[in-house]
Amino acid sequence: MSASTQHAPSRKPLSLTKDGTQVLATAQAIAAAHGQKFLTSEHILLGALETRGSLGEQVLAQFPIKIENLKTRLWAYIRLDSGQDKDPYGGEFYGFPLSEDGAKVMAAAVQTAEEQGLDYIDSRLMLLGMLRRLDARGGEILRQFDVDEKAYLQRAELNNPVPQSTRSRGIPLKSKPSRHPKINRASRFPQISPIFLLLVAIFAGLGYLLYAGIGAPGQLTFIFVLAGWILAVSFHEFGHALTAYLSGDESVAHMGYLTLDPLKYTHPLMSIIFPIIFLLMGGIPLPGGAVYINRAAIRKRWQLSVVSAAGPLATLIFGLLLLSPFMFGLSEATIRAHAAFWQALSLLAFFQIFAFVLNLIPWPGLDGFGILEPYLPPSVLRYAYMLSGMGIFLFFLLFAYTPFGQWVGLSVWGMMQAISRDAAILAFQGFNLFFFWK
Repeated sequence: MSASTQHAPSRKPLSLTKDGTQVLATAQAIAAAHGQKFLTSEHILLGALETRGSLGEQVLAQFPIKIENLKTRLWAYIRLDSGQDKDPYGGEFYGFPLSEDGAKVMAAAVQTAEEQGLDYIDSRLMLLGMLRRLDARGGEILRQFDVDEKAYLQRAELNNPVPQSTRSRGIPLKSKPSRHPKINRASRFPQISPIFLLLVAIFAGLGYLLYAGIGAPGQLTFIFVLAGWILAVSFHEFGHALTAYLSGDESVAHMGYLTLDPLKYTHPLMSIIFPIIFLLMGGIPLPGGAVYINRAAIRKRWQLSVVSAAGPLATLIFGLLLLSPFMFGLSEATIRAHAAFWQALSLLAFFQIFAFVLNLIPWPGLDGFGILEPYLPPSVLRYAYMLSGMGIFLFFLLFAYTPFGQWVGLSVWGMMQAISRDAAILAFQGFNLFFFWK
């Protein structure tokens, strides 16, 4: 049964208080500012904190927590999801469109009101609904700040009457079934995507043609490397998703990130526009794909760092696997007999080493920053999140028009030569095949 429909709408007409209306209106403004239509529990929680004098914020102020740190965490998560709704539409609450996550919270708030014999919904009940739902992201964040349901209920004083003049009446929750796919717990992980398997077959077929010397080596190298790069992006993002899943974020399974389907990792800017620009600049199709992690579901800071580090580590492992023939003593005769194949393979491996180094740079938007992010003070995070929208664009300018890009490139060549001098030379020769039109 869908989480958003577990509780039927109350049969008696509950009222929404002025406090609740103001909090939801603030949450809707926050969501709209970030290109999101449906209110999540994170939007609602931040709406309660950003609405001056809200009842929910007054209850939280009684806990020994820093409200500013809580707000900073929420702003960070919401900005990370800018431009899209992670969850499907889950229903409406007095005309406010909810995501499935938001619908869970409101359903729990309605049930709590009924259990307490109340005829209204305010921001105190909304936050209590989050704490009652173990799968609500807003509740996960509150629990990370040591706010639990029992302690919150003691401080909330729900029996205090709310003036009738501050209420609006109506049917509180119109629910819509969830469209999340079912995850087969018996097998623990979803099956590998047929699209990924098809891509592996294409990659292997192209490699065979290059190895056998069939067809135009330049065009084949170009397609072979691009196909291999898409595989690498899938491995990279799967690394993020798998560690997130093992750390408590089950949403990655619902989003299809554990299937290795490259289409699930597509982001218009990160997956298409910037890779093409980098490719035309010099044959470096970076940075890659994107997965959206529910960081609120991950309780420990070191786990968040591991999730960020897992992607670059998967990239490095893939690159080393490509270089393994050279590391185990590939003969010069074999290299000469199938030069085009080994040049293409070395170039693809070079891209992996390059991506590994580049992603570890602690710049907002890259995995290196994600590794440090859980340990950075709020003052630093605020400035970083202010740059997050243009972070990759500014990094591109830094890389393209300063000595920084040349320094990174030379560092990668040094790593390639340290792993295999032959592979480094072949990768350099592979650029000529890759740019067959020049």
